[in-house]
Amino acid sequence: MDNRIFSTTLQKLRKEKKVTQEQLASCLGVSAQAVSKWENGSYPEGDLLPALADYFGVSIDVLYGRGKEEVPFNQQVFNEVYDCCVNEYQKTGRSNAHYEFAKLIKDILWAVQIGSWVNNRNFYSPPYCKTDDPKMASAVFDDVIYTYMGHREDNDFFLFLNSPEDKHVFEDLINDADRVAVLFKLLSDKDNIKIISYLYSLTPGEYAGIDIIAKEVGIDRVKVKKALDDMSEKIGDITRGHSPFQFVKVVNPAGESRVYGIRSVYGGLFMGLMMLAREYSNPPVTYQMHINAREKSWVDKNALKLKR
Repeated sequence: MDNRIFSTTLQKLRKEKKVTQEQLASCLGVSAQAVSKWENGSYPEGDLLPALADYFGVSIDVLYGRGKEEVPFNQQVFNEVYDCCVNEYQKTGRSNAHYEFAKLIKDILWAVQIGSWVNNRNFYSPPYCKTDDPKMASAVFDDVIYTYMGHREDNDFFLFLNSPEDKHVFEDLINDADRVAVLFKLLSDKDNIKIISYLYSLTPGEYAGIDIIAKEVGIDRVKVKKALDDMSEKIGDITRGHSPFQFVKVVNPAGESRVYGIRSVYGGLFMGLMMLAREYSNPPVTYQMHINAREKSWVDKNALKLKR
């Protein structure tokens, strides 16, 4: 066998792990000179090979160039996702319609969901429910995580929440609810939902004036203007570009006016908000899987600012 393969592989693994010859030698209980010799053409004693392979997280075959290097699971997931995305683009020539990519992501998320069930040893496909089927979902939660997955055509989504032990994530969310309350107040008016929905019907870079919006949604222009002003002034910070909504000043002979649009990047958040709100107000009738290992309350009342 060409001993250069072993030497080259060892040196490559050591540099990837960012350790010196001295550090590797110390872990193996040998001298730095021994490691240097291995990287220059010699071989370690046979009883050192398992320790060397374990240190780098590879098989002995990999050290000798006879096997594939073991890849961390997150890198494997990345590779699968990346390859799917690239392959789909090469087949379709489109970068704006990832149907195969979406299916792969859903399979990965479903694997996360059912993998948390200790009595389940095998992957199986998620259920597929049409809109006229009973509403179905899956939920897994304990004192740290919460996952929720919808399974019907009209509630096809996945939610993951993480609440570390040393954080008050949910309590802080409720305590800092001023902007959320403003948004909920705006969305409590169905006309405002119509106005926002119309804005999201515009393609990126398109804007519409108050008269056009009022005509399209069938709402009085005075109410449309007030809603748009409230959205622009109370949601985010439109002056710094930190808002889902946009407006552009238009100068014409009749005077200055505004046209309105949205930032596309926030469209998914709005749709997600509407999806979650509908799910909460109209819960599923059955669960494909429901694992409840939570022992704590959802929020710690001592961390809540319930009294004014």
